Amino acid sequence: MRKSRSISVSILYRKSVGKPISGIDQQKFDAWYNESEKHRLYYKRFCVQQEKIMARDCSVVDVERRLMEIKFKRRVKYRSNWWKLCGVAATMLILFSIGWMYWTKNDVSCPVVVDAGLEKASVTLRSGQGKRIVLDSTLVAQTIRQDCVAMRVGIGVLEYDRDSVAIGELVYNQVDVPPSGEYMIVLSDGTKVYLNSASSLCYPTVFPPGERRVKLSGEAYFVVAKGERPFIVDTPLEEVKVFGTEFNVMAYEDEEELQTTLVKGSVGVLAKGMEFIGFQKIVPGEQFLLNRKTGKIEIVPVDVFPYVAWKDGLFVSQNDNLETILRKMARWFDVEIFYQNPELKQKRFFGIMKRRACLQEVLDVIAKAGDVHFEVNGRVVLVRD
Repeated sequence: MRKSRSISVSILYRKSVGKPISGIDQQKFDAWYNESEKHRLYYKRFCVQQEKIMARDCSVVDVERRLMEIKFKRRVKYRSNWWKLCGVAATMLILFSIGWMYWTKNDVSCPVVVDAGLEKASVTLRSGQGKRIVLDSTLVAQTIRQDCVAMRVGIGVLEYDRDSVAIGELVYNQVDVPPSGEYMIVLSDGTKVYLNSASSLCYPTVFPPGERRVKLSGEAYFVVAKGERPFIVDTPLEEVKVFGTEFNVMAYEDEEELQTTLVKGSVGVLAKGMEFIGFQKIVPGEQFLLNRKTGKIEIVPVDVFPYVAWKDGLFVSQNDNLETILRKMARWFDVEIFYQNPELKQKRFFGIMKRRACLQEVLDVIAKAGDVHFEVNGRVVLVRD
């Protein structure tokens, strides 16, 4: 009996929301879709589920964000009746939705939708002078001055003035993003850095001649401004060198492998301690893997969507095992995971869900999708049969 075709979750997602896909992906989708009525029925349910999620997201009002925006509008003395409507809606709708599907042995169940809310954690800026600044709503639309460098605080973003000039020694700042947080930094050269939860970025307030170097702990997505000077991302075990491109670096200490995933352009990755090999180049759609324990290096072709979807507020599992999924959840929600039965770690799930949900809601969805249960006691989560 011929084995049933599988399908990438990113292809289904892009098709369902009307995003363009490549000719090769279209062929894969057509082959999978035309293979059986079961696949066609599943895709129909998938599309219905995505429509519900999108419709509900459109009606959502993020109260904290709206208050920050209203405060900013008042500072520039601009008013609009639209905000009055938002204020009414905010009192009624503080909801986020997530969709989740379970995949095992080519069988998929109908996605489940859950509504939930999530409080935002505080992001902090540590200046080179040792000053600690909380980047919260009270600083929105303000400009922070540090020596001759100006930084503008926006809603979820810290932007450096591109006209700043370095005077004297380099000054390094660091942005720390706690669990459940996300933040964007626009560096002095125009490079955009999207920091994931439980991550930090250390960088000079103004880049010196020669190179643009930053230090990353955790995970970040980079959109590097083009320039003659190379841009280098320094992690504890590797360096990534680029000149202008988009890529994701995942270097959490609790992950066995460091991942560099290229979306656009070209990058070279150098494993520290193996300088004799030199920088290994990868092209879009490839991923550089470095095993933290063995030092083994691999370059593999990947669908980049599951690895960068966090930037768009999504958790994506491409048939990942439960241990991998819960490790991401633990970083996001700042909890510890324990397993009653180690075999549970190998259960596999396939699906997409929104990151902005409370812990219990996410666990309930996973428990409902698979034969697994969770007990939560404070910051401790027990996984059991």
